[in-house]
Amino acid sequence: MDGTEPELLYTAWELPEENEDESELSGDFESGMRMRVAAGRAFEPRLDIDLLTDGRLAFIDSIGYRVKLIDLDGGVVGTIERPIAPLPVDDAIREAERERFREAMSRQSARTTNLPIQIETADADERTFADEVPVLWGMKVDWEDRIWVARRGPMGQEDGPTDIVTPDGNYIGTLPPEGLRTPDAFGPDGLLAYIERDEMDVPTVRVVRLIALESQG
Repeated sequence: MDGTEPELLYTAWELPEENEDESELSGDFESGMRMRVAAGRAFEPRLDIDLLTDGRLAFIDSIGYRVKLIDLDGGVVGTIERPIAPLPVDDAIREAERERFREAMSRQSARTTNLPIQIETADADERTFADEVPVLWGMKVDWEDRIWVARRGPMGQEDGPTDIVTPDGNYIGTLPPEGLRTPDAFGPDGLLAYIERDEMDVPTVRVVRLIALESQG
């Protein structure tokens, strides 16, 4: 903020470049713009970061169950782990992911119908895969510094159970897949905000209040 040069404190994982699978943009405004969306690579480990109230960062960047904490100097000062192994990617998981990709591209195509650009999506069969499904796919920190750790489901989907832990590694509990989800935003006094879209893709913000989370030891 004072105009000094930024300082690199920590480097997370770096994925290898895959130039052959990049999305492409072609054409011009006169002849028409066209974009080809690449199928991409499924099940790469996510990089997700959130801030604790004391200034530390909590983040995930691993294929395993591992939440790291780094301090203001960039050093890793804590790691929260659970003995949950990543799933090997088999034919059933590949086909389930291809079907999710088709559904996602169909929704995207419906949202871009009136845009002045023609979007062509790659075929789901072009999607490539990592060897294993990472255990985690998301993480957020609420206003009480509880860390909500979202796990993948048994077929690699992003709707598995959610663990809630503290920065010192205490396990509060696990929310089942059909239960309360990690919100899009946290607020004071237990407020949780969810962004929901109807069949016309119109967003609505739903706000609920979390009454209590009881520790399971």
